[in-house]
Amino acid sequence: MLGLRESWLRAWGMSAALLAFMVVSPGEARAGDTPRCSTWRAAGKGYEKLELRTCARPEGDESEGESEGDDEDAASTVEIKSGYEDALKVRIELVTKGGTVEQLDVKLKNGENAAGSCKACRGHDDVKSFRVTTQDGAGEGKDPTPEPLQKVAGTNHMEVLARDLRLTDTNAKRLERIAARYHKATKKRLVVTGGTRTPQRQAQLMYDKLKRGDDVVALYENKAAATEVQRAYREAASRGEKRKGTIRAMREVIEAQIGRGTYVSKHLKSGAVDVRSWNMDGALEKALREAVKQEPGVTLMDERDGPEPHFHLNLL
Repeated sequence: MLGLRESWLRAWGMSAALLAFMVVSPGEARAGDTPRCSTWRAAGKGYEKLELRTCARPEGDESEGESEGDDEDAASTVEIKSGYEDALKVRIELVTKGGTVEQLDVKLKNGENAAGSCKACRGHDDVKSFRVTTQDGAGEGKDPTPEPLQKVAGTNHMEVLARDLRLTDTNAKRLERIAARYHKATKKRLVVTGGTRTPQRQAQLMYDKLKRGDDVVALYENKAAATEVQRAYREAASRGEKRKGTIRAMREVIEAQIGRGTYVSKHLKSGAVDVRSWNMDGALEKALREAVKQEPGVTLMDERDGPEPHFHLNLL
């Protein structure tokens, strides 16, 4: 009886050992093939629904179907997760810990995307930061032809009170989608109070802000351009110029900036709109912010502290 029990225990032990081998061995065999990846990181403002990570390329990986331009010797592959329903064409600017900058032009669909390789990366965690921009015509080796501007009128979802609202067809559709989402959530029309500006109008607005003591360098995204205009204001003031002469000096600086392709405000290139904010309570503001968040590349700035309170939407 004892011999039978010992035989049964011996057999059970061998079976358990075999089972353990079967469970552990496949994991060990795949360990070398499983890529090491960085954590998912969200993109910047305007692309909150995009996340990026880099993964070490598995040794011996020569799989087909990767993005054009991939390098078999690259240390890392780039993956992007998109939470947007529509397909996007974007440019990814990667900055490694060593300071090397690398760009990838990719088309993204909803979900996870293989976005190519980081040839400058020394490992799967070598990307220090990244930036996402929309690039119409990116990757074609030349600058895209600018879209013509068109006059934008009101719709069932949007009321246009701006004196001059001209946008490209692409940006007009983006604005209408934001307005439609806002209307669906609130049953109210989005009221657009500001659109395209001339250099004269831009100079007048900046003069008023500076006269009140506002920090225009902090307010505007293009800090260098805002600093130039601010300097023109201060120099004119030091010469004793009145309002008209000071605005003229500021306008000349803005016109010179435009001549070299620099814009202190996206209103000057028909790439921004102002939205009325005075009647927006917490729920309405939340609905607007969510509607903007769902439109990739559009950013919202809260400018309710000035004499003409509004929300500023950058479309470029």
